[in-house]
Amino acid sequence: MIAGDYVETGGNITQLKAVAARAPRNVELSLGYGIGRLAAGYGILLLAGTLSPGEFELDGITLRSGGRAGLPADTAADDLKRERVHDAVLRERGVNGYRALQQMALRAIAITGPDRIAKIRPVTPHDDDMKPSLQYPMGGGGLQWKLTVGRRFLIAATVDAAGIAHAPDFSVPIGPHARYEDRARLNKYLEQVAAV
Repeated sequence: MIAGDYVETGGNITQLKAVAARAPRNVELSLGYGIGRLAAGYGILLLAGTLSPGEFELDGITLRSGGRAGLPADTAADDLKRERVHDAVLRERGVNGYRALQQMALRAIAITGPDRIAKIRPVTPHDDDMKPSLQYPMGGGGLQWKLTVGRRFLIAATVDAAGIAHAPDFSVPIGPHARYEDRARLNKYLEQVAAV
């Protein structure tokens, strides 16, 4: 991953304010990644453009690991038995109610600022042999959606194994003991950079 490049991807997304310029371990806790998942580094991706209702499903909040009710299971088969938030909302609200909630979600999203859509792409890939309960524990409660189509994202910054964030024109530490000024600089950049 190279900061400034674009990539097409799908999967779970959240808002920038849930990840931003936090220390890697704090991003893991916010999103529901297992301990050390981001230790080798990761990319901070920002959505290019806007979303439409047909491009995403409601996945609740990151407390709902994988967008599913209950705690993550110890096996992939058991984990898939947990009901998806998407399915529960559709059943309870019907198609029109579901669409209304999607429209409400879209009003909470911005093209810039802390409410813009972001995605974390870990260097360490998903491990099919790891227990879901360890790989994707409960997160911190930020909003999350699941893309149903691949979308274009700007790789706004990369974070290396030393906790240094690299944007196209500057690098700053964001690890546990990073200075406020460094985190604020990265946050300001992430909130303002154009993703087209």
